[in-house]
Amino acid sequence: MANSTEETTNIKITREDREAAKALIALSRGKPYHPREEDGDVTNYESSNKKCKAEKEFDNSKETMMIIKAWSLAKPDPVENIPNGVADMVEQISEPIKKQLTVSDVKEDLHRLMLGKDQVKQKMRPLLTCSEIQRLKEGLNVRVYGPENVVQNMKFNMWGKGTPVLTAGWKGFVAACKLKEHCDFLHIWMFRHRETRELCFVIDKTKYSAITKPLAKKISDQIN
Repeated sequence: MANSTEETTNIKITREDREAAKALIALSRGKPYHPREEDGDVTNYESSNKKCKAEKEFDNSKETMMIIKAWSLAKPDPVENIPNGVADMVEQISEPIKKQLTVSDVKEDLHRLMLGKDQVKQKMRPLLTCSEIQRLKEGLNVRVYGPENVVQNMKFNMWGKGTPVLTAGWKGFVAACKLKEHCDFLHIWMFRHRETRELCFVIDKTKYSAITKPLAKKISDQIN
């Protein structure tokens, strides 16, 4: 009969046991112990961290979704932001571009409003003559009408690989209309003046103070 010293027992060593043993050895040597994370743990942690970061950086709330759906369906009258004498001269007005103002749109050192390339191509380019299209890189002089009778001369340009922007007087327009990032949403139309034949823009502003972050993609996709 085997005595106690000869008896064997099957013991399952867990990961926690190994980590505890390593910690004791490290401490006995006067060294701090930092447990090594398994690959799966690291991946899950990073994925969770990215998700939390995205939730903090973007507005994904149901309340904002309802607000944006309603705003996107609204059809404000552009003539309300045009002086009476000019309103009678409106010709060939475009469908509006809709946009949430970003930090870069109102940043003082950038001085430009970036417009969606596809939206400009679809809604505004048909109003331009061949000569105007050729001069877009150097910029077209335009007059912009905004809320509360604000009128500003600007330039309509194509930057780089065809990125459409309003520049020159945009900074003054931001200040005059008290535009803010995230909470201000714009409808932007282009029209041609019947008598002078000059290109003009009309900008209407809607403010939602409850919106303080960029929209999450599934909400911004509601804007058309």
